[in-house]
Amino acid sequence: MRRKPRSIRSKIVLSLLVPLVALTSLWVVDVKASFADATALRDTYNTRDNVSLPCDRMVAALQGERTESVEFLATPGSGAKTLRARRAATDEAIAQFQELSRRYGGSGFSAEITRARFADMAVRLESLTEMRARVDARDTTLIDVLNGYSSVIGYAFSVSNAAAASSEPLVERVMRTMVAMRRAGELLYQEDALLTGVTAAGRFGDGEYLQLIQIVGALRFQIPTAGSTLPAPDQARFKGMLSGPAFAALRSAEDRIMGQGSRGGPVEITSEVWKATSTPAIGQLFAFLADGYDHAVEFARDARDRILTRFAVSGLLGLIAIVVSLVIAVRIGGSVVRRLSVLRTAATELARRRLPELVRRLRAGERIDVDGETPRLSLGDDEIAEVGAALTDVHQSAVESAAGEAALRQDMNKVLVNVARRNQALLDRQIEALGPVDGGDARAYQLAVRMRRHAEHLVILAGSARSRRGLGPESLATVLTRVAGETEHAERIAIGPIVDAEVRENAVADLGHLAGELLVNAISFSAPDTRVQLSARPGPDGIVIEIEDHGIGMSPAAIEETNRRLAQPREFDPADSARLGLFVVATLAAQHGMAVTVGPAAGGGLRAVATLPATLAVPVDGAPEPAPPRRSDASRLVGMSGRAGRGR
Repeated sequence: MRRKPRSIRSKIVLSLLVPLVALTSLWVVDVKASFADATALRDTYNTRDNVSLPCDRMVAALQGERTESVEFLATPGSGAKTLRARRAATDEAIAQFQELSRRYGGSGFSAEITRARFADMAVRLESLTEMRARVDARDTTLIDVLNGYSSVIGYAFSVSNAAAASSEPLVERVMRTMVAMRRAGELLYQEDALLTGVTAAGRFGDGEYLQLIQIVGALRFQIPTAGSTLPAPDQARFKGMLSGPAFAALRSAEDRIMGQGSRGGPVEITSEVWKATSTPAIGQLFAFLADGYDHAVEFARDARDRILTRFAVSGLLGLIAIVVSLVIAVRIGGSVVRRLSVLRTAATELARRRLPELVRRLRAGERIDVDGETPRLSLGDDEIAEVGAALTDVHQSAVESAAGEAALRQDMNKVLVNVARRNQALLDRQIEALGPVDGGDARAYQLAVRMRRHAEHLVILAGSARSRRGLGPESLATVLTRVAGETEHAERIAIGPIVDAEVRENAVADLGHLAGELLVNAISFSAPDTRVQLSARPGPDGIVIEIEDHGIGMSPAAIEETNRRLAQPREFDPADSARLGLFVVATLAAQHGMAVTVGPAAGGGLRAVATLPATLAVPVDGAPEPAPPRRSDASRLVGMSGRAGRGR
């Protein structure tokens, strides 16, 4: 399927180009048709000189040879000198026809048919050799000779009829009329050849009387019919010739011969009388036909002049129209395309660079001059200019909306941070009020730590600094053990081997927060009677912390989506608040260069893997015993007073 143009430039060019191409195509078709008609009429000369006239000369030679051959057969004692002279004239006419037919330059479907007729004619002419041999041996009948020559002549008329096709109806009508009249004249020659033989023999042979009746009947029907399509002046002349004394005498002689003759009977007319009767009629008919092709050529010349005149007028006017249309299309299309290009460039720059940059600056707290940052487009005073003005208004409205949104976001973030810090202060006081971790206070302590972690989610969500005071670096075992002890249902957490490593001071609290979220997630989505494994080992890219549960697990698609979010944290979407913990883990991991992934566990469930780079956790020599779980002073906010002497 052909692709549609995508750009407005392509569509405008196409919309202007289609009518221009259509106009040009119509002009080309008209010029081509006129040129083809003129060429076809020019071919009329070529057809007359190389096909029609040579074919008629060949037919006349064959007709004469046929008459001499019949007379030779009818008079046993006659010599063959005259017949040989006739045959020589026939061979010369055939050679001339074959030579000139090679020069035929017609074109089109009718020309191909004419050339095919040339090939058929060449095959039929080969039968003359056998026919002549049988005549020389007197081993044939008059009827066979008559039919044999008539068959060859009939193929010659098919050549003339095929070549008579023309693009001008009047020219073609005259050409085909000439061929039809020559076919009728062929009947007159057949009659002359038959009666020449019959009168020379003095009687009708077997089948000759019936043949004569058939020829005379066809002749009297076809000659008047053939002339009915002539132009009016020529038709009047033709009718006058048929009603003249020569044809009247011919019809009288035919009636006398048919009335007094019979099959096998004598002929009541001599050869001399018949020749004196038939020769004037034949001569008048073919004298009338002599200038028929010239009439067709004259008609062709007149038609060609008309076509050339039309070609000059329509071709010149069409060319002027095409040039004017092209100039207008180029000017209008170029103007529209140029202004649309300016508009497209401005819109693209606004959508892809200017507006995102302004939004980024606004969210960063920078003050923006809205009017100064709004582009001004000069695109005229039409619809395109209105679109440009609307684009400017859209830009200004978008910047104003972004500025309002940024101000609202900053205010909301301040509120979230304020609420979170107040909650954290209260939760720290509550944890201190709980006292040492023992007995029934353990669960209350764990819930309070979890609530404090949720409050810190708000600080992270607001993008504010979690300005904690630290107590210096701690060992990884201490951090993970403390986080496990602060987690609700800590009894389900099985702590495995933990590599001896020291966590930097700036990462102690965030690592604890991240590990705590992963542990809570593992406990929440696994059965109460299952254990959650916590371990840490060295890896090729740093220290690897693994948390594995045997819960419901996740589908492959969900695992892929989760890993994508962990690797590339996005701006928090309030509609996705159910996955706030995932956002917090991804944000903390990105801030400290940690890699966090999840995947299926070997025995079912889920395994979370957090890789700590060397900048966060450094392996140390020696393996001190993990400290017992204690309360996390490292998670307190700066400014909160620590109560010394309280158990941890």
